[in-house]
Amino acid sequence: MIEEPVVRALAARHCTPVVTSFYLDVDGRRHPRPSDYAPNVEHLFRLARESAEAQGKDIVEAVESDLSRIADWLNGSLDRRTTRGVAAFSCEAEGFFEGYGLPLPVRDQVIIGPGPDIAQLCVILAVSERTLVVAVDGWRARLLRLESGMVEEIEAPIDELERQVDTDVELGSFERRHEEHARQHYRRVARAVVEELAHRPATRLVLSGTRESVAHLEEHLPSGVVQLVAGRIGNRILSERTELARAATDVVDEVRHQHQIALGDELRERTSQGAAAVSGLTATLEALGAGQVETLLVEEAFSASGARCGDCGQLMVDGTRCPRCGATPTGVQNVVDAAITEAFAHHVTLEFCKAGGLAELGHVGAFEYRRSGRELGHA
Repeated sequence: MIEEPVVRALAARHCTPVVTSFYLDVDGRRHPRPSDYAPNVEHLFRLARESAEAQGKDIVEAVESDLSRIADWLNGSLDRRTTRGVAAFSCEAEGFFEGYGLPLPVRDQVIIGPGPDIAQLCVILAVSERTLVVAVDGWRARLLRLESGMVEEIEAPIDELERQVDTDVELGSFERRHEEHARQHYRRVARAVVEELAHRPATRLVLSGTRESVAHLEEHLPSGVVQLVAGRIGNRILSERTELARAATDVVDEVRHQHQIALGDELRERTSQGAAAVSGLTATLEALGAGQVETLLVEEAFSASGARCGDCGQLMVDGTRCPRCGATPTGVQNVVDAAITEAFAHHVTLEFCKAGGLAELGHVGAFEYRRSGRELGHA
């Protein structure tokens, strides 16, 4: 899984004359063989060449070298078992190349620009949940880590129960002994969860088991861990790993969906009241350029052509003069991607909604810094 520091390093990279950014869906469920996505590669390469031709001979030569480098990399050893998307960034003129196999599908795309277009990587970072699933009963436990479609099972505490026939303890005393054994087991499982989260943090926790078992476990979890709980499922502890993972993923997906709905509702309310929020591409780009944006909210796959001022960096939908400094802007293939990249570089919080979720608001919006709170300006 690609990590945030890697994406930040890419965002800070600028090359001369251009960087070719390349994204390709290689998900084996849709493309079982490399020959199945080969036509898509050729289509993207054709788009890259057309874009380069509009920028002059030097750019054409640079992009052709980049495409050759990308083709060589694609023909190398991609692990199709775990790779569903690829991202590559090349500037052969400066000897720069980075290629990544991704565990999630991406949208086929090629962009020619001054630096890597990291917008799709930002989406992956935003939607990727590190989930720890804890299944428990009175003497067994299972720990599963879910991340980017991968499932990993981790060793968890198992405390075998005594049988009364194997002891000389009377029935009443044996039941109390059994209850104490279960309490010790839940404490051990809670410690194992805390240790696992300390070793490898998770963004979500899903608890599985009977209501009684889950409640007993929660009694022993620290409050900070309980706050991570996205939901509870009733799957049996001996459920198939894929079944348990699927049920937990459904819980996390629903939590994320409800979060997106809440953000959209808040944006509608705040923009209607003029309460430190804007919607629509033009107003959002202006707020971003002024350093006023705290959270950028974008529909996934939303795109639009636009321009960027070469002097002050202001992004705009169109125009022959920069609205901030009056300089002449240059065209940008996808100004939405450029805005996402700029927001990420300035540590603006990024949130993404499903297509259509912000349609009536122009597909994009932003929450601004409260005027009475933080000082406006770039981070």
